[in-house]
Amino acid sequence: MKHQTHFLRIVVGVLFIISGIVKTIDPIGFSYKLEEYFGAGVFNIPFLQGLALPLSILFVILEVMLGMFLLLGVWKKFTLSSLLSLIVFFTFLTFYSAYFNKVTDCGCFGDALKLPPWVSFCKDVVLLIMILILVFGSRHIEPLFVPKVSWVALGITFVLCCWIAYRGIAHLPLIDFRPYAVEKDLREGMSDGTPQEDLIIYTMRNLKTHEEKKLSSEEYISTNIWKDTLNWKIEETHTEIIRKAVLPSVHDFTVDCGDKDRTEDVLNEDKIAVITIPFAKKLSIIERMKLRKITSELAGNNLKFVVLANDPEILSPIPSCSTDQTTLKTINRSNPGLMILKKGVVVAKYHANDFPTVQEIEEL
Repeated sequence: MKHQTHFLRIVVGVLFIISGIVKTIDPIGFSYKLEEYFGAGVFNIPFLQGLALPLSILFVILEVMLGMFLLLGVWKKFTLSSLLSLIVFFTFLTFYSAYFNKVTDCGCFGDALKLPPWVSFCKDVVLLIMILILVFGSRHIEPLFVPKVSWVALGITFVLCCWIAYRGIAHLPLIDFRPYAVEKDLREGMSDGTPQEDLIIYTMRNLKTHEEKKLSSEEYISTNIWKDTLNWKIEETHTEIIRKAVLPSVHDFTVDCGDKDRTEDVLNEDKIAVITIPFAKKLSIIERMKLRKITSELAGNNLKFVVLANDPEILSPIPSCSTDQTTLKTINRSNPGLMILKKGVVVAKYHANDFPTVQEIEEL
């Protein structure tokens, strides 16, 4: 039991740390996932939607710290009870999502690794079993270091997590796992999906012997059984899914400018600045000033640009085009944000706090 406890202690601790760090890099992305759970279509807890970002920061840092507590062997009772409570909650959450098909991605590993709902649930069940084993074998969990060393390690970890989370909110995530990351080719992303593959099955019944046989569509044609209408009759047909469709990583990038779809124009430009505004109604006065400044500078220097918003009418008189809000939130975590495209390839991305000068854009 001792060796199993030590092994599982490392596995569980490392998993929680990795899962937490991936989400700490992009706390805004995880807050969007929480908003989805709090929404009317799932748990319908609207008052928590406004607290999604603070709760996101709390959860992701707590996840990392609990993993560190477990690895270092400190605060044993608190750590194990917290881990057990969290995994029971997450197991219920992933089961609910999978069974009722409410949230197709739990966000367990952010955008770095997307797991299907039932895979997420199975993962949580395995983690639940491992944590239960740790609870029963808790007597074998001892501190790895003297208290001072553990406190220093925990302090460094906490400060580092806070800085990474701040960096992801006030600027851009340190690592971008999304399909709109720098150096990503949006055209390639639009064509990397796979279509659904179906198989038609024919159930045939012999009119004389009443024998039944099942044939695929290929067998139905190759055997010429369809010609033998005197002996064979189609009893029923049904379709089996051999391979489910996989959406392209970039499947919803559109530039709808009212009377014209400019998607291809934008992707074909030698260089174009794409300003994204996922929450037009939430733009503060300062953010509106930044938006007006960057658009006027781009226009004054004859640099091509397009403004994409979830609600273009609110931005009047700034000319803008409509794009799905989820897409805008995926492209850039900033409101507004800036993405520079060169023949459909992302060459740079900026947070509103880091908007470049026109000269810097020209030098790209």
